[in-house]
Amino acid sequence: MEKDIGDLLTEWPFNPDEFSARRIKTQDGEDKIQIRIDMGILQLEVEGRPDGQRPYGHESLLDHYAALLEEHQRFGGQDEEEFSIDEDACEDLFQEAWQYYYRYLSLFHLEDYAGVEQDTAHNLKIFSLVQNYADNDDVKWYFEQYYPHAIMMQTRARGMLALNRQDYQGALQMIHEGLERIESFVETWEGEGDGNEEELPELAYLRDWQEQLEKERPLSDREQLERDLRIAVEAENFEEAARLRDKIQTMRPGYLGPNTGRPT
Repeated sequence: MEKDIGDLLTEWPFNPDEFSARRIKTQDGEDKIQIRIDMGILQLEVEGRPDGQRPYGHESLLDHYAALLEEHQRFGGQDEEEFSIDEDACEDLFQEAWQYYYRYLSLFHLEDYAGVEQDTAHNLKIFSLVQNYADNDDVKWYFEQYYPHAIMMQTRARGMLALNRQDYQGALQMIHEGLERIESFVETWEGEGDGNEEELPELAYLRDWQEQLEKERPLSDREQLERDLRIAVEAENFEEAARLRDKIQTMRPGYLGPNTGRPT
């Protein structure tokens, strides 16, 4: 049996300046994701846990601990604080989150934005579980520092899904919500660091993207008229400016048309 993968690595050279991922089909016709790294190739499952494992019979380790929590809440009494996750379990959850991290980066590279949204949601649920039930505050921070990146990538995926529908306003709304979530995180953790959210690259990226989309998005009829009005005023074309101003006036809610007693 041939085990040398040298030909595969030669055919797909490593580029340290860019993230490289691709979808392939196995001999059995199954889809896989491959990532080119400096010393080889990582191969991930497209569905379920990226390494294909089913820890404790569940699709993921997150699902296992979610089931334990549900069982505790149902049969373990009313005191939820009794449920906790120790450091070893947190380390296992972190390894799982790292797998999903690699896959959502790959899916974004492959423009599978729905998949990115799904995998970032998985990691955010891990972060929430650890934040609520880890028995060590240092462990909680170890996870939470990755929260802004997961939110940024989820926001990018949601924004791209909206842009694929030519929904610029929807994309801008997704960016606005993503910024609010990261800013809220910074406020929550400001006592743990310098509290300077401006230094977070995730915030800087989303703000730059927001500004770019504001410039690129198609203007509404009203916005186009207001733009034309500004141009007319600057050019001292007052007759045209008056015409445009009158037209904008008719677009206001509740405007009563000439010689009528009802809105136009």
